[in-house]
Amino acid sequence: MMDVLPLVHLIHRKLMHLNPQTPQNRRYQTYKKLLVWCPSVRKLVQSSADSFELAELYSKLNRGADAARADDTTSLKFIIAVWLMQMVPTPKPSIQCRDKSGRCNLLIIYSVREAIRSYHPDYRVTSYSWPSFLYKDGQYDAINPTKGFLKGELLLKAVKHIFTSPTSAEEDPETSQPDTSAETPSQVHLPKRQRTAGERRTRCDVAGLLQMKSMQPRALAYAAVQLRFALSSAGAWRIIDDDFDHNEFYHNIVDYFELPSSPDAAQDVENLLLWWNRQVFGRRNVSHYRPQKTSTMSVAMTARRA
Repeated sequence: MMDVLPLVHLIHRKLMHLNPQTPQNRRYQTYKKLLVWCPSVRKLVQSSADSFELAELYSKLNRGADAARADDTTSLKFIIAVWLMQMVPTPKPSIQCRDKSGRCNLLIIYSVREAIRSYHPDYRVTSYSWPSFLYKDGQYDAINPTKGFLKGELLLKAVKHIFTSPTSAEEDPETSQPDTSAETPSQVHLPKRQRTAGERRTRCDVAGLLQMKSMQPRALAYAAVQLRFALSSAGAWRIIDDDFDHNEFYHNIVDYFELPSSPDAAQDVENLLLWWNRQVFGRRNVSHYRPQKTSTMSVAMTARRA
């Protein structure tokens, strides 16, 4: 097994010359992220365990991942009905928690629904069109396609429900974290420090278990896939839902973050991640998700001149 790591490095060098969107490169990038979130995998690869032992350990890892995914799917199936019934105007007939059949139909106007059902070529629902729930207020701007992108209210609730707790998903970020960016320090009135719902919890959430202190693109993509399935009428999970490929949908979101097309796009991505971190982890944790570049600050500059 000690020969595995040199082989991995050889594969890495080969993949560097491939299109980053090829299945091989995507799997390798996923493997590298797995090493970050599950350091024990690296120890397994470096261990002297034989192939049978490794296969058993990998099988347990997969079963654990499948169980966690199933828990999230079941949980969102119920809570999404509650969130939708809080909409104004309230959907009629009521959206049921236990029965997903017809759920999607209630969210689409009749003419569009019929066109989709008849597989009209102009109304194909595929992973190459972003769902409206990804946008703030569900509005897509054809002139400015990135306006409000990945800032949808339901997506924010789903991310917090999965990673920080169902309770945190019910908190209103606009009221719990008022925007004071336009105020000077003398104008900001700091309220008395109170314990938030998250701080009152004693049970460790998913983000805590993973020691996750900043939002990651793949976490957002995972939540988006779960949310899309929860909003659909499909009764059982499947990767391909008619024309919609959940796997491709996931990778399209990951690619938006990890493969920006220009420096301006890269800056947009950085700003978007900052927005997500402030929404999910709060402003007081900025040192975790946006650490200072100390090498360019006055202490370091002074030390270099000494």
